Amino acid sequence: MDLIRLFSDIISLERIVSKSELLDKYSTDESSIHFSQPLIALLPKTTEEISKILAIAYNNDIVVVPRGLGTGLSGGAIPIKPSIIISTELMNNIIEIDTENMMIVTEPGVITGNLQREVEKHGLYYPPDPASLDSCSIGGNVSESSGGPSAVRYGTTRDYVRGIEFVTPNGTIMHFGGKVRKDATGYNIKDLLIGSEGTLGIITKLTLSLIPLPKFKYDMLIAFDSIDDAINGAIIILRSSIKPSTIEFMEKRAIEAAKEFLGNEMPVQKGEAHLLIRLDGDNKNEIEERMISTSEIVKQLTGYEILIAENSTQQEKLWKGRRSLHDAMVKMSVKREREDVVVPISMLPKLISEVHKLEDIYNVPVIAFGHAGDGNVHINIIKTKNDNGSFDKYYNEMIKKILETTVYLGGKLSGEHGIGIFKKEFMHLVFTEEELELQRKLKMVFDPKNLFNPEKMLP
Repeated sequence: MDLIRLFSDIISLERIVSKSELLDKYSTDESSIHFSQPLIALLPKTTEEISKILAIAYNNDIVVVPRGLGTGLSGGAIPIKPSIIISTELMNNIIEIDTENMMIVTEPGVITGNLQREVEKHGLYYPPDPASLDSCSIGGNVSESSGGPSAVRYGTTRDYVRGIEFVTPNGTIMHFGGKVRKDATGYNIKDLLIGSEGTLGIITKLTLSLIPLPKFKYDMLIAFDSIDDAINGAIIILRSSIKPSTIEFMEKRAIEAAKEFLGNEMPVQKGEAHLLIRLDGDNKNEIEERMISTSEIVKQLTGYEILIAENSTQQEKLWKGRRSLHDAMVKMSVKREREDVVVPISMLPKLISEVHKLEDIYNVPVIAFGHAGDGNVHINIIKTKNDNGSFDKYYNEMIKKILETTVYLGGKLSGEHGIGIFKKEFMHLVFTEEELELQRKLKMVFDPKNLFNPEKMLP
């Protein structure tokens, strides 16, 4: 089948990628796993173009893989079967910033950080802040139900989606929701699309709610003598009236990795665990009172060396350790496996303890850090340059045990990165066969031919 000829009546040839060297970037994502190149990649600019492309693909039984900007970590945008990629990277326009209703209407290819900066010009705030916010797309965030450090107070991407336009696998354009903050009209189809990882349709337009931009923000970096005290501190703070917008944590091995990478630039070099707390709001005196309350709580535990940042320069220094972790682990590793699990907050110390038991058993380094405010942990299994073969021999077994432990502790397989290719075989740890079958039937309602991003998410 001549795919270029099939689709060239819909989009121009310069937006059809067919050369092997150019298709390689559509064969992987940030997980660095490579399955196979797509047959072609199509770069539409409008909803109507996507609708026509999908109608043709559906009628010709062509497998389709939707794609944003390829920053995912679960393999969700990687082709497995012979497929065409439909990338929304050129659908990158903000359509409207509605300051009266505090809403933004946007195409899916807009970079999340750019969207945040645009609404801030109007005194508004879009809180979801995934680590890759300066490279990921807002459509990808919705497809993965992304989170970020600010989720502890402000919620995740899901909490801001008010309206959604998408195209079904057969090319039908659908609209659900809109510029309303309450909607009890019909089934909540909008929320089915959020976190569906491109298996039910392609998102082409989003209406997102905004909030007023906080006038002030203060950061606190606190070292503790134990991970238990750090997490207990986080729990006490969350149960208080302090209302932090961020509570990040780094356990000892993460602190050591950042220290090795940053040297003297590491803001606090001691401690078995660090908490990084942000307090924001419109009343400076009230925020300072919340800081005093936070300091009193942590001093009752083993919290010490409390650093406070009041301006952007100071805050950048305080966040340097946390934000350096990606680069630090890239430098120290030949390869790494990244898990994104979530447990009840009180179970964080137990999870980290069990993870480090695996490190001792298999002689493979493990580094954990993440969002203490909502129990979301990023666990990195590291293959160092000095690895003696243990990583390749044991990492699959380690992943299995980490996920089994997570579920045993009342957690879930993913907090914000999604299931994709890599975790679908473990979905039975969370769901019964009847529950999985219900989800398969739901997928078939949207995609009866199973042409849309097949072999993802569901076993």
